[in-house]
Amino acid sequence: MSPQKKFLIRSHILQSSIYLGFIIILLRLFYWQIIKGDELNEIATRQYERLDISEASRGSIFTSDGYLLVGNQPVYRLFAEKNLLENNPKQISQLLTPLILTNDRPYKLASQAAKKEIIEENTKKNIKEKLEKTEKNWIGLRHNISEELKQEIENLQIKGLGFDKYEKRFYPEASLAAHVTGFVGKNKIGEDLGYFGIEGALNNELKPYSRKHTSLTDALGLKLLFKSNSNSSAIDGRDVSTTINRNVQVLIEEELKAAVLRYEAKSGEVIVMDPKSGKILGMASFPSYDQELFYKYDTSLYKNPSLSENYEPGSTFKAITIAAGIDSKAIKENSKCDSCDKARKIGKYTIKTWNDEYHPDIDMKEALAISDNTAMIFAAEKIGTEKFLKYIKNFGIGNEIGIDLQEDSGTPFSDKWGPVELATRSFGQGIVINSMQLVRAIASIANDGKMMKPQIIEKVLDKKNNQEILVEPKKVMQVISKESAHTVKKMLAYTVEKSLPSLAKKRSYSVAGKTGTSQIANDSGGYKEDGTIASFIAFSPVDKPKFIMLVKLNEPSTSPWGAETAAPLWFKIADKLQLLL
Repeated sequence: MSPQKKFLIRSHILQSSIYLGFIIILLRLFYWQIIKGDELNEIATRQYERLDISEASRGSIFTSDGYLLVGNQPVYRLFAEKNLLENNPKQISQLLTPLILTNDRPYKLASQAAKKEIIEENTKKNIKEKLEKTEKNWIGLRHNISEELKQEIENLQIKGLGFDKYEKRFYPEASLAAHVTGFVGKNKIGEDLGYFGIEGALNNELKPYSRKHTSLTDALGLKLLFKSNSNSSAIDGRDVSTTINRNVQVLIEEELKAAVLRYEAKSGEVIVMDPKSGKILGMASFPSYDQELFYKYDTSLYKNPSLSENYEPGSTFKAITIAAGIDSKAIKENSKCDSCDKARKIGKYTIKTWNDEYHPDIDMKEALAISDNTAMIFAAEKIGTEKFLKYIKNFGIGNEIGIDLQEDSGTPFSDKWGPVELATRSFGQGIVINSMQLVRAIASIANDGKMMKPQIIEKVLDKKNNQEILVEPKKVMQVISKESAHTVKKMLAYTVEKSLPSLAKKRSYSVAGKTGTSQIANDSGGYKEDGTIASFIAFSPVDKPKFIMLVKLNEPSTSPWGAETAAPLWFKIADKLQLLL
């Protein structure tokens, strides 16, 4: 083969190789840029894109007298920028864990060494796995870092660690009014969400609207500001001032806790309200919980029992029966009962008085004072089922309160109203209410027959517009006439003097109210044999009440009677309320 021909063949081979090389390069470019382009772009974004959130503040919650119940406290989020780390994940986890746990409340509260060891190992594992498994450059490691802990971690001089500042809920009054405030937890996607109480009911008012800011970083983790993007602006949540008086709240919580322990009760409640305006001055339940450590408590404690727990009111309900009878003119305070000389037989049932004693021709004033069941049946029968039912509904029994607390709801209301139901419900048995419904109803009597809407929020501050929104007291309806209310108030004042002489006569202030000792329904349709709900609801002074207060003790062991447990607690608190209000 001639040299010229060999040259031509080599030239063709070289040329073909060059063409083939170009084709291979083009195919690889097509593969990486078109087929795998989206995936590579996502990986690059994960490595170099960082989302910063400029946190706005959640609204604070205050007492009516300006004390902060719930606010916000600055804390830090610890993060790592993976491409700047010089220590390996195991080393970092071992260095951070001892510092983190010295400031960790669950770890400090753990009483057993074995439990502390488990928490320690889980903390190390959590940090190590976050650093190892994520493809992102920016890695969140730990929330709720205090200023002191931040300084201690910075002293370790671990390259690649940093901090983002944000806020968490802060409780300067500790667990005061926990059932009123509720708490802030996380929803399913990790966002702050209010649960229970005001936090739950007014979450949309309180929650902030944060500013989200996306930026790209270079290989060293430094921001490329010209590649930034932001959406929305940070807006603080609204502050709310409650109607709660701090001194009243502290008083009733301390006295209630002491009384539950003293009378060996399972639980208890105290509600103090201004009947003229409907403003709740204090609302306490025991046992309670710590809002900051809500996750450490049984979830059954989260709900406000004054709204969420239903019960049969017993003799306190007799005030409503008498008010309906007086206002409908079915009875007068001196009307005599012609069927009170013995136990009442209605159908197959025999209904007795609480002490199985009977008083022929007893008048209504005296009957209310000694809590005579047969006299209440007499009054209800005189009123008539249809009219009595109307009065009960007008008093708000069965209806939700309309208050800014998440647990607010109505109670079951039976449609069955035969002769037996009319009889038993006249003295508060076989009818279900909650504590706030009873307070609202009796407050209507105290307030000259006018029902006011119970109120827990006094004002709202819109910081964006610098606008203060006052919540005005709202009249619901005139339940009974002013004249009827005055008559019933006098009867309730006589009831206190007659039934609680050792308590009432020692005081310089007048009181009108009614004790109650009610049975507790069980799941089988009957009643517990060894447990009662002892209660006392009353207002003072009688003519121009400054407050109405319900005291309720569930299953006191020292005595089942409201007169011997709930009433002494009521007067003990009322003595001090005279000085506070």
